[in-house]
Amino acid sequence: MKIKKEAATGITTESVIDAYMCSIDNNLQEFSDYENTTLSIDFLKMRRFLITTYNTLIDLDLELKQSIITDILKELNVVTNIYDSFQQKSKQIKRAFHDLFLNCHDDFVKAQHKLENNKLAIGKHSTNITKAEATIAKLTHIFEKTSPTSPNFILIQDKIKKVRTIATDEIHHKRTLEVANIGLIQFTEMIKNENEESFTVKYRTQAKIINQKIIALLNKMAFRFEASLWEKARQSKRIKNHFRESEVKGKLCSLTYLKYYLQSLDKEKLSQSHRELITLLPYIENLHRRFALYFSIEIDNAMRLRTVISSIDKYIDVESTSLYDKTIASIMKQVPDFIFIDQQHPDLRKLIKALKASGIIQKINVVLVVETMTETYLSHIKKHNIRYLLPTEVTSRIYAQTLTHILDEN
Repeated sequence: MKIKKEAATGITTESVIDAYMCSIDNNLQEFSDYENTTLSIDFLKMRRFLITTYNTLIDLDLELKQSIITDILKELNVVTNIYDSFQQKSKQIKRAFHDLFLNCHDDFVKAQHKLENNKLAIGKHSTNITKAEATIAKLTHIFEKTSPTSPNFILIQDKIKKVRTIATDEIHHKRTLEVANIGLIQFTEMIKNENEESFTVKYRTQAKIINQKIIALLNKMAFRFEASLWEKARQSKRIKNHFRESEVKGKLCSLTYLKYYLQSLDKEKLSQSHRELITLLPYIENLHRRFALYFSIEIDNAMRLRTVISSIDKYIDVESTSLYDKTIASIMKQVPDFIFIDQQHPDLRKLIKALKASGIIQKINVVLVVETMTETYLSHIKKHNIRYLLPTEVTSRIYAQTLTHILDEN
């Protein structure tokens, strides 16, 4: 991520850090739609498992690739790359200091450029000195063997003087540049020493804030990705048939899939990635724990509902009460995934009206508990935001089947 360089007179550690953090924040703004997602999951904990699950389900039904899931995954990958890049820079503060501050500081850049040019020039001078010294040695050897009366004697002597003059000039230029480099190094070190500590403190403070923001966004994106993935998977005949043939029981979701996958592993030959999945299981179990509230008038019906639900899905907690005020208080404390309401309860209409007024009714699955299904109730439930009917005057098998359908659909 490139940050536009500022004028040397205006550059500060704070300004470059603000510019860098703002550039990341601006990139995150492209995904602001996810802020409307109220739920989230721990992306960093789920990262590998989510991608593995996606690849597995895609292998079972390629049509999933043509759905919204792929779009969400692409956006998730973009933010993941932002996160990984940011983490890398945050782990290497010295590198960040160099990239963000020193590379934008004109005086430092000019001094560094001069240093590099001087080093190249010093190298050339060193080469010329070496060549001159070799030439002098060769000429001196010849000169010592030449007779003073020889016509070459004076020519060789003049040649040696010229080469020595060249060597002297080269040595002088080299030393001048070496002295200059000492000053340049001192200058660049001064800039580093005056700014590195303040940069480090300010960067870490700002990095903590932006890091939390990136993770919060990733967690919301991961929730939507996982929810959309399994929603589409439950609509796929190929995927449903595969798990049915594999005798996988329960609602198709991350928890069911992970438990199914772990059961297939050889416990004596577990890889590190397999062990990580085992440690992930309690988190996903807790993630999929749901809450059902029963606004009941008969204890027997409440006990029956609790018993059957626990036999279908042990990760659903069931609470029942016949009191209106207690029901409202419970909903305000924790919005249930399901609310079962007895058809004969005298406060039925009052509760539905309260749920509509608060908007909560849009977030939960309302199930009307009736003795028997009738055309009248079937025609009226939708306009009251009631999604399901649960008849009680049926066999235990049909009662359990109906409940299983309701729970597995959500």
